[in-house]
Amino acid sequence: MIPTTALTNSSGLLERLELARRFHIHTILTCHNPQNVNLSQNTNINESIVVLRRHLGEVSPATRIIALDRLPTDDSETDQLFKDLCECETGTLADGWGDVSTWPAERIQAGDWAAAVWRSPKLAQGAARFAEHGALGQLAAAGLSAHATGQQLRGAFGPSAAGHVNAFPILKSKSADAQKTIRSTPDEHWAPKGKRKQESLAMLEKAGRLLITAGQDTSTGRVTSVADDQAYVGNGWMPLTGASPRGAKAAAVFLNSTVGRLLLMRNPGKKLNFPSYSADAASELPIPDIGDQHVQTTLADCWEATRSEIVPQFRDGYTDIRRRWDQAVCDALGWDISKIAELGELLAKEPHVRGVAYGQWKS
Repeated sequence: MIPTTALTNSSGLLERLELARRFHIHTILTCHNPQNVNLSQNTNINESIVVLRRHLGEVSPATRIIALDRLPTDDSETDQLFKDLCECETGTLADGWGDVSTWPAERIQAGDWAAAVWRSPKLAQGAARFAEHGALGQLAAAGLSAHATGQQLRGAFGPSAAGHVNAFPILKSKSADAQKTIRSTPDEHWAPKGKRKQESLAMLEKAGRLLITAGQDTSTGRVTSVADDQAYVGNGWMPLTGASPRGAKAAAVFLNSTVGRLLLMRNPGKKLNFPSYSADAASELPIPDIGDQHVQTTLADCWEATRSEIVPQFRDGYTDIRRRWDQAVCDALGWDISKIAELGELLAKEPHVRGVAYGQWKS
């Protein structure tokens, strides 16, 4: 039994590679009910059961991924779940337990165990496919650098009045009430403790026109990335330097699209319903070539068209503005909107997005 995020985070990669080398990763079981995520006592983090087996063959079989919608509450239900699992190789489990799918052995052996973080097997497959898509390259390779300014802000800086000497605006809060649009909205002013101007100047060198979340509620949040002509630093938001004004706007639209969110969410830290992201992880995110004129124009124009619209919370479903962002991404990259929209609808139904177990929400 291990934390579910250990199945995806970079710090656990060497362990996953070693386990996959020595054993057949037979089964990974995770419960995706947001109110029932842990399997051990005195913790509230997501946990998974990983079943390892000795395998003497040259090629290991695929790994069985069990996504539960609820956990058994007594011995009788435990017996029933075991029986239903034995009778279902893949597909929907009887008695409303959840779903069983498989994950390719080659992905497991490469350390990609990310299928466990998704309730929907289609989302797991889609996220993996786009992580390796030829039309996308790493954010760092595009000349963008992510900066985790939050810790430095909290250490050497503090809240200040807007007109105070050396004060500058920041994006502080991760809450749904702070960033409501795809356009950056500073919500506080901060200044260095002791009025040291040099520290302000050093901090502002990390300001970016593009910012990405450092972690947020996957249900009540609204946007994963924001942009503006003005550059900012953030507490709950990481600035990315190196983007032109139009390039920053183009990247923000992609990162808020269904594909962008899938790529961000497939490697969560801490919890599935409130993941954390590091600057290193952000630098590895795949994005389109925002220097390409067609890509930049298509996506940046979409940012301009939607910059003032209040974005519904993630739990509110696959809304019009999210489909418009997806349409812009498809227009920019030549993708099929019907396929991306299908993933968008599935993402809106994920338990840690909807806020309730699969199929338990009300219209």
